[in-house]
Amino acid sequence: MRKIIVPVMFLLFLLLASRSLPGEEKEAPHFSLKFRFGAETEIFKRSLWWSEEEKTTALNASCGLFRLETEILNGLKLALLAGYSSSDFHSLIFKHLPFSIDFEVGGLGGSLFGAEVSQIFGLNSLALGGRARFLLYSGQEKKWAIPELAVEGELKSQPKWKQITVGPILGYNGYENFFPYISIVYNYFWGEFSLQEIIENLAGIETKEMKVRGKIGLAAGASFQVSPRFSLGGEATFLPHKDGQNWSLNFKGIFSF
Repeated sequence: MRKIIVPVMFLLFLLLASRSLPGEEKEAPHFSLKFRFGAETEIFKRSLWWSEEEKTTALNASCGLFRLETEILNGLKLALLAGYSSSDFHSLIFKHLPFSIDFEVGGLGGSLFGAEVSQIFGLNSLALGGRARFLLYSGQEKKWAIPELAVEGELKSQPKWKQITVGPILGYNGYENFFPYISIVYNYFWGEFSLQEIIENLAGIETKEMKVRGKIGLAAGASFQVSPRFSLGGEATFLPHKDGQNWSLNFKGIFSF
């Protein structure tokens, strides 16, 4: 839990400190609500560590999300996310079932929910701020018949994962409708995969806890204001670790109303 709390507290400190940066005296911003609605898609790869087996396997996920965003104060944005994800867990070995299973079936669909908070402050041609994002995936229960058995057998899977991404943002305000930025990110990913096996009177369930290799990395992105009511954005994130690297690509479009 400390690994999650420390980066979140750092982000809050950064946002509060940014409010006190020296500059021109300005009136306190008035409370207001501006709503935006959009859609985003994200693909990512994570290297999962299964401590029980001391083994690393890959998770590839494709996500589609609807996004409801509100700007409470100038630069302070809150967003709610809801959508769907297909998560492909590669080569999971379950040894504590009635019969051992090497499980690899491709993408498993499930619901995806989340939230995001961000704050950006303008400093002449530069912008400084921070962002925190949380995603929760709950895979749909899926069933398979076990082949090559003399009797009927069945498997049921139930995957779940969670992800927190937090970090400071440094951007450039020198363009009229284009905002590029970079960010040092801390990405904490964890979850579990449960597999139940039923063969006549034999039944067993095994749950494997997953953690991720590579938590700290670099993100680079940009947003483009196509019109006063529509913007596009994209971001690439790289999270290196000793056995390779994790990565993600995100694209979104947002309407203001």
